[in-house]
Amino acid sequence: MSQSPPPPEDDIPHGALIDEGARLVRWLITEMHVLLAGLAGQRPAVAFLRDLARHYLAPAEAVLRRAIHLLADALPAPVARAKAQSPARPRTDDAALRRPAKPRTPNFRLTEPLPRPRADYLPEALRPRISVPGLTPDPPARAAPSKPDPARLEARLLRRLAALEAAWDNPAAAARRLQRQRARQPAARPRLSFVKIPGLKARPLADLGERILRDLNTATFGAALNTS
Repeated sequence: MSQSPPPPEDDIPHGALIDEGARLVRWLITEMHVLLAGLAGQRPAVAFLRDLARHYLAPAEAVLRRAIHLLADALPAPVARAKAQSPARPRTDDAALRRPAKPRTPNFRLTEPLPRPRADYLPEALRPRISVPGLTPDPPARAAPSKPDPARLEARLLRRLAALEAAWDNPAAAARRLQRQRARQPAARPRLSFVKIPGLKARPLADLGERILRDLNTATFGAALNTS
């Protein structure tokens, strides 16, 4: 975060806590790169990718997401600008049209899925059954679970990691994007999972990292209550 600072820390509520979170995210990103580099070009196993996502990527995203929400509260509100008609683009030669476009960095996700409430309905396959030989039909066979594709899991993890790093490098831009999201839905702020915090019990956090994530969660929850 320190590479692209918004207003001075003294002018930002929870500025010291945001900086703590930034340092924690930077450390988790570094650890992920070290672990990925240790594979020496081999295809990562599914268990390794899931462990990396659960214990490193998820907590880093949760910390940065809350820091960005606090930063968006501190930045000035965006000013609506009138749309101006852009002049027609000049024609380009065929070589320029054939030039491959630069891959776009994925956007860092600024919201979190909320935990699903426990449903009262129990699927038929999980209901207790009383079977009578020759009278009751056999229970329906369960479909075999599909095997995860390591290549797809790796690509998804790398996209999330790239989005995380881009948001860490320019948190003010991510905070302004969050402000625009809030302006489009003023009745409800973009949500975070305040009760079930993603990555809170990740192994690398230990006591210090867990404390930073909890403090950021408390501060962000308080800010959401004050503006609701």
